[in-house]
Amino acid sequence: MDTTDKISIKNESVVALDAPYNNANGVIIISYDDLPYQGIPAVAFDVEKPHPPLPQAPEFPEGGFRAWSVVAGAAFMSFATFGWVNSFGVFQTYYQTNTFKDESASNIAWIGSIQYGLIFIPALFTGRLLDLGYYNGPLAVNSVLYVISLFLVAECKTYLQFILCQGVATGIFAGLLFGSTPAIVSHWFHKKRSLAFGVLAVGSSIGGTILPIATQQLFNRVSFQWAIRILAFILAFAVLIANFLLRPRLPPSQAKGGMFNWAAFANPPFAFCVLAYNVSFLGLFVPLIYMDLSGQASGLSPAFTFYLIAIANCASLIGRVSSGFLADKYGALNTLIPFTFVGGIVTYAWPYATAHVAPLVVVAIIYGCATGAFVSLLPSAPARLGGMDDAGRRIGLAISCIAFGAAGGPPLAGAIRTKSGGFEDVGLYAGSVIMLGCVLLLITRRLALGQWRGKF
Repeated sequence: MDTTDKISIKNESVVALDAPYNNANGVIIISYDDLPYQGIPAVAFDVEKPHPPLPQAPEFPEGGFRAWSVVAGAAFMSFATFGWVNSFGVFQTYYQTNTFKDESASNIAWIGSIQYGLIFIPALFTGRLLDLGYYNGPLAVNSVLYVISLFLVAECKTYLQFILCQGVATGIFAGLLFGSTPAIVSHWFHKKRSLAFGVLAVGSSIGGTILPIATQQLFNRVSFQWAIRILAFILAFAVLIANFLLRPRLPPSQAKGGMFNWAAFANPPFAFCVLAYNVSFLGLFVPLIYMDLSGQASGLSPAFTFYLIAIANCASLIGRVSSGFLADKYGALNTLIPFTFVGGIVTYAWPYATAHVAPLVVVAIIYGCATGAFVSLLPSAPARLGGMDDAGRRIGLAISCIAFGAAGGPPLAGAIRTKSGGFEDVGLYAGSVIMLGCVLLLITRRLALGQWRGKF
């Protein structure tokens, strides 16, 4: 800078740095040498603050002994909880023909419906605890309480006692055990997550196959009390193995908010996903509970019909594993929607296939594959609709909300059967709500992708 240049100040404010101004109109002229500080002039400007680094997506093992051992533990837990719940069809028939002959099918179905509804509700609580870093301690405590509740079922005598022990107690404690299990698996897998969920769900498929057959054979050989006690010992062993294998991997999250993250429902894909699950569950497991009775009502031997539940649960193993492979390649909802559609069609056909063995077995197999895929892929969409820091709470919230559809479906179907006297109207009701669930899943997919085509 040339020191002969002047800074002109008007009304005591710097207005220019240029050639000298006349001292007129209130302009004060000072020389550069008169400035208290001299040096290279600087230009003031706003410095753009550096952006904080974007959060890095956590790395996932995607396999290895430790990761797959966690999945194995999840399968054992699924066997011990959903395997037990999925076996209620055998109890429905036993109670209706032995223990509660004077009770309606709808009233008896409430035992299984309460159990099946309550198994979903605790997921919200356990999922949030997992996000905060609390898992193995609560898991051990709930395991003991679950086994105690199973043994208490053997001591029940009245309808109310069965509601409280088999319906409420085993349902809640099974839910406390299973609720955060899908979120634990999601700690270890991302690209292969749907496959891992499929293997997890295999446990309930095996349980739903073995336990009904074992229960029926035990009913024929020992008393009801000892049949339940033997089952309780088997399930206690499976729960014990799961306790040794299940371990979270990610550190506690700092996700804000309490247990109920209602803001998740402000995300339209998540809200429609939860609604679709609820509507689908109003009809999805109706055939599984009433298939045995429908066959007996059409004149088939009870010695055969009780195997239908085991056949359907065994076939679900195919749906659970195959849907996991397909979902990792094509997308969870892209796989779930066709399977659910097939389940709806088969549910429509079920009441018209009960008079003969072969058609009913075919229906049971196809139905089992479809429902197996639904259960396997249940956590996949909620897991994708947000970050891992809130995965436990978000998946738990979605699973907990399913309780309304799961609890209401079978009693409503029982009431329809009591009023109509047959199962045709039951199949029409169950198939229709499953189809409505398919439509809602399509809307969920459209909202998530922003277009009708794409992988999700």
